[in-house]
Amino acid sequence: MVSNLREMRQLTNKAYRDQRDARNLNDKDMATLGYLSQEWNDGKAVSPKDIATHLGLSSATTTAVLDRLEADGYVTRRPSSTDRRAVLLEPASSMREWSEQNPAALLRASFLDIATNLQCADVMIIENYFASVLNDIRRRLT
Repeated sequence: MVSNLREMRQLTNKAYRDQRDARNLNDKDMATLGYLSQEWNDGKAVSPKDIATHLGLSSATTTAVLDRLEADGYVTRRPSSTDRRAVLLEPASSMREWSEQNPAALLRASFLDIATNLQCADVMIIENYFASVLNDIRRRLT
């Protein structure tokens, strides 16, 4: 089981690096796109300040990241309809393709596809196993 988890991590890490390199992105760009994708999938509006807070970036770094992503067609900035001083981000054309090839999304889709074919009792065993692993990791890290 551990070797399967290790291989899964290696495959997703390779897919992440391949996508990052093929699109000439850096790790901050990828983290920003991942955060934006998750928030937009949840129907949330996102501002540059949200990105800075979530990723722990300075205002200047956030602006530089968004400038690159906007120039490459991943995001657009628009004024907020409720606060004339605020800016909100929206997905642009390159974001759709990135989202479809995002390793985290592919991993999630794989988990869901396989899970739909499992028996309820099997799902409970797997959930209990992962919950135990997470609890142990939390204990070791705190």
